[in-house]
Amino acid sequence: MGLFSKAPKPNPKIIVEGLEISFHQEYGGWEFTYRGTLFSSFEPILILPARAELDSILNTLESLKPEMKTRLQKGLSEWGDSRLDDGESYSVNIQDFATYKSFIVSWSEGSSWGDLGVDFTIKDHVIVDESWGD
Repeated sequence: MGLFSKAPKPNPKIIVEGLEISFHQEYGGWEFTYRGTLFSSFEPILILPARAELDSILNTLESLKPEMKTRLQKGLSEWGDSRLDDGESYSVNIQDFATYKSFIVSWSEGSSWGDLGVDFTIKDHVIVDESWGD
């Protein structure tokens, strides 16, 4: 830090019912972790689902994880040396949950994936859309 530089401001956060929710100014998004899963929203207003809804989202995610992994395996086989179970992680985007009761599970960060990411849109316990991109 230079002589006249200011320390960066910390990200604003609130705590609601034990959930620590942070707003990340650098990319304009809200984030919190619930039961070990990262949740996010990129809307200016965060509508926080009730705990029962968060539990339902996680239960749906767990039940669909085998199908998502099958789709990931198939898609990665078309991307050269990319492979599954290579350190990838996922997060859940809930910005459309309050309005449409849908959410997006985003997979990325596999060591062999490069900038590749995959989004699965889920509504009514079913994968309704799959989007691959880098």
